[in-house]
Amino acid sequence: MKENILLKIVDVCLLGFYVFLMFTPAFQKIWFSTALVFVAVMLLLRSAFFVQDSKLWLGSFLMICGVFGVYQQFYGINMSIIYPIYIFIFGLASLIVFAIFRQNIHLKVFVICSLEVLLLGIYKFAYVNLWEFVFLQVALLLFVLSNLAKRANINTRSN
Repeated sequence: MKENILLKIVDVCLLGFYVFLMFTPAFQKIWFSTALVFVAVMLLLRSAFFVQDSKLWLGSFLMICGVFGVYQQFYGINMSIIYPIYIFIFGLASLIVFAIFRQNIHLKVFVICSLEVLLLGIYKFAYVNLWEFVFLQVALLLFVLSNLAKRANINTRSN
């Protein structure tokens, strides 16, 4: 019960601090990223108090997205250059959950996201042409789908 009251107090304080920041001109360009960071702090605190992996994943995902959004706005980076990083953030949030809760599915999600970012990177830097990129994407998709089908078959077998 004490955790709930403490979390409600922290939520109100964070909301008040966010409203205060929105009246300063420096934070008006990064209002969305700042909101993501504050929501992430609330989720990460709940995850720490109640030991919930879903809140840890969402909180770490929103935190990294918010921090990277502030970085992107501060340096004026174009989204067409850095969109693979947001895919990697999806995997990085899963890696954080794997590191704390040791759930193997999150390690697999991290590896798949990392492979996808690697493929996007080699295409973006013109190491492969479009057809080779499509072939590699299809190969990755077939690998993931065959692995899922194999795992589903193993998990549904009866003795």
